[in-house]
Amino acid sequence: MTKEKFLTVRWNNLLSLGLGVPTLVYVVAAFSTSAWSGRGDLIGLAIFGALF
Repeated sequence: MTKEKFLTVRWNNLLSLGLGVPTLVYVVAAFSTSAWSGRGDLIGLAIFGALF
């Protein structure tokens, strides 16, 4: 696979969805439950956000 075929709009969209959807689900779950109030969960959210 060449660089031109790899760096396309389609691949960019797929990578964005692949990385963004799990992060969005985690943030929604953290805000909708009481997990946001715990210190450990807040640290986990920060680490998860730093990875993505």
